[in-house]
Amino acid sequence: MKLFAKLHVRWLDIVIFGLAVALVLGTFFLVLNRQSGTRYVHITGESGEWIAPLDKEAEYEVPGPLGTTVVHIHDGKVAIEDSPCRNKICILSGAISEPGQWLACLPNQVFVRITSSESNDEGSVDAGVF
Repeated sequence: MKLFAKLHVRWLDIVIFGLAVALVLGTFFLVLNRQSGTRYVHITGESGEWIAPLDKEAEYEVPGPLGTTVVHIHDGKVAIEDSPCRNKICILSGAISEPGQWLACLPNQVFVRITSSESNDEGSVDAGVF
């Protein structure tokens, strides 16, 4: 208790604490706003590209050099359900649902990513860049 008895809070301490709380809350709301808008699934394969809304159920068979990769959109998430690759890491990666997330079957040259109608993530920097 003696430690807290000697603690003197000045008005500048309160201002700095208030600014820090406002900065954290502002960042939180900016991140939530960035993820709003219609979300789309962008599938790229050897034979072309497909764009589909994330909120509609669909299944795509994407041909690649090894065979056909099956991409399934269900309950606002997208996942690679089947692929002819050897290790099946793309299937084990699970489902994604947020803009900026991606899945890839590198041996079969299939790339799946989620974009948003309100975000301009082309060329943006994120933690994956570093």
